[in-house]
Amino acid sequence: MQTTIETRKLIFVNTDPQRRCYDGCHFSGEFVWTQWSPLETVPTERSESRLSFWRGLNDYAVSQGRKDKSEYRLVP
Repeated sequence: MQTTIETRKLIFVNTDPQRRCYDGCHFSGEFVWTQWSPLETVPTERSESRLSFWRGLNDYAVSQGRKDKSEYRLVP
């Protein structure tokens, strides 16, 4: 039996109707989650350890200064 690990990211989106951006700063914007997308397919007995690996890797990357945050989930 196989299980799929899916991921999505929290990104900042420019919501200004005129799409203004000055020196990399948006006039207005909001954080939104992207759609879920498959990351990898693993055997069911290894799914929890792989999910833990991806979450730990993301936590480490955020602690080292990565701007976007990711979420992970298991899909049978």
